[in-house]
Amino acid sequence: MLSIDQVSFAYTRSKILKSISLEISNKNQIVALLGPNGAGKTTLLNVVANYYQKYTGNLNKEAYSAFMLPDIPYIPQDMTITGCLNDFQKLYSSFNRERAEQMLDYLQLDFNKQISDYSKGMKEQLHLVFALAQDVEYYLFDEPLAAVDPLTRDILISLIKGYRRPNSVAIISTHLVQDMEDLFDEVIMINNGKVVLYEETDKLMLEYPGQSLDAIYKEVNRHVDAY
Repeated sequence: MLSIDQVSFAYTRSKILKSISLEISNKNQIVALLGPNGAGKTTLLNVVANYYQKYTGNLNKEAYSAFMLPDIPYIPQDMTITGCLNDFQKLYSSFNRERAEQMLDYLQLDFNKQISDYSKGMKEQLHLVFALAQDVEYYLFDEPLAAVDPLTRDILISLIKGYRRPNSVAIISTHLVQDMEDLFDEVIMINNGKVVLYEETDKLMLEYPGQSLDAIYKEVNRHVDAY
């Protein structure tokens, strides 16, 4: 279980996270992390990934394993896919090369081609492949569905659904709420550094009958205290 207890994080005098408490059990689910720009979504993911360590509060970071896919490229453009496979195998003890190769075969990619030679959409898929090939309990994805065409988005979703480690949790930060009810098992909404909602999607839809997830998101955030 991922347990976050009264975690706050600040840059100088600007507090980004404000006493956040969450418990996310591993139920093999996909979790939406929703919130407006500046809400603290990326900061929260970085804290959970143990990239940001100067926070207050408690996080049971020794009780779970996690890997974060940032919203910027992290693989050198002059590398080939084969080079990436070799380097990831050396760098990450959690890297599952066999599963990575299964995903690459599924995408029908040339292992000897340089990353720079691929289109933007294919680069997004490659970055996701090397994140999903980690054998961890919690996958943290920062806006993986943003700025891609609908076809690429569908491929990314199919990879997340079908190729992450069994019995793992995918937490996806995204602005793309519309028509995404079927993807997310649970929804976390964060605004102004605070968690304003954490609920199973099915229960949430029952609480707001006849409304889409996008409409519920807007309704919940309409009543958030700005302070």
